[in-house]
Amino acid sequence: MMLNTLRRIVQEVNSARDLAAALDIIVQRVREAMGTEVCSVYLLNPEIGRYVLMATEGLNKDAVRAVTLGTSEGLIGYVGAREEPLNLEDAASHPVSVTLPRPAKSALPPSLVYPSSTTAG
Repeated sequence: MMLNTLRRIVQEVNSARDLAAALDIIVQRVREAMGTEVCSVYLLNPEIGRYVLMATEGLNKDAVRAVTLGTSEGLIGYVGAREEPLNLEDAASHPVSVTLPRPAKSALPPSLVYPSSTTAG
């Protein structure tokens, strides 16, 4: 069943009119398929050396293109450095502690919450 879901997502993405539409399809469909509250896509912008929130389903849409993370910040930076998926079900057993950034108050969208730290898994 998951392969069929993935196939449908790929077909929808292939028919998207542009990158923004493709990313919106990805976050919507993956969120539905995984049964999560939030799904977001960050892409690395090499010109500024930061990951930029490019699409989200479940977070404040005003955060898209406004929120960025450094390459060593948060789970996004950690996964980017590892270049492989991260299983958060085993977070407590993982040796690395990741501190999430605290953006300037004016840059923080109301729906985003940044805990002081979390353990990556």
